[in-house]
Amino acid sequence: MRIDNNIRYYTQPISNRTSFTSLFRLSSCQDSFGVYHITQNSTECRDDLNYDELAKIAKKRFEKYEKINIMPMNGSDGTESYCIANSILKIFGESESKKRIFPIVVSDIDPDIIENYGKKGIIALGEKDENLFGKNLSKYFESTNMSELPDIAIYPKNAKAYKLKPEFKENFKFEVMDFMNRLKTTKDEGNSIILIRNCLAQSYTRLERTFLFCELDNIMHNNSLFVIGGYDRANIPNLVNDLKTYGFKEVGKNIFSKNSNIYNKFAEPMIKQKNFFSDFIRKIKNKL
Repeated sequence: MRIDNNIRYYTQPISNRTSFTSLFRLSSCQDSFGVYHITQNSTECRDDLNYDELAKIAKKRFEKYEKINIMPMNGSDGTESYCIANSILKIFGESESKKRIFPIVVSDIDPDIIENYGKKGIIALGEKDENLFGKNLSKYFESTNMSELPDIAIYPKNAKAYKLKPEFKENFKFEVMDFMNRLKTTKDEGNSIILIRNCLAQSYTRLERTFLFCELDNIMHNNSLFVIGGYDRANIPNLVNDLKTYGFKEVGKNIFSKNSNIYNKFAEPMIKQKNFFSDFIRKIKNKL
């Protein structure tokens, strides 16, 4: 993958940004279709996903599985994955988390963000992040100097630099990969949580989302979960209806389960479109 390292900073009010407040950066990356996308990388946690709720749903839904796969597919610098792990450890406990869940494989299309943050185990956290981790902040992170943060981004005055403590860092593995390539190599057995959040509306056209949903429909087991972002939901008017067409049912805030038994007669045109693209993708795969 290629990346444009020219950094362009935002000028619009923070309320209009899809990025968090601890890190501001724009870059362009080429996906597996050869299409360039503008990506935003950021660190402060968003409140459009209740991490404890996700962990509780996972504990109940996957109780019969020996292994649970948590798959953040636009993982950026890893902050959101750390938030998920914080809740997983809280709900499942350390022993069960290490046995059934960790390490969490965090992937992103941007090699710079993966190499400079995730793999190095360094992070910029804002006040909301610190509050979210609460008493676990000092358990999982240690303070470091802001000068140790990569100079590929700009940080606000209230951001603080942290390093992951070794025992927490070993719970994660970082890889450079785009959505479609990772989905193509995914073997889901009904024990997966796939997160593609707050970038569908920003960088992907309706046609590209159709390809993505077709691939999800092909690889996801009925018992698995798909997690979207609040920004996607607010800026793609038909997103939830489209997901229902593909057999998804909302089971938590922005958390969807795969259920192929769901059928909406008003969605027949979309179903025909889904079948067309599913067949098209299969033909392409067979030629590769």
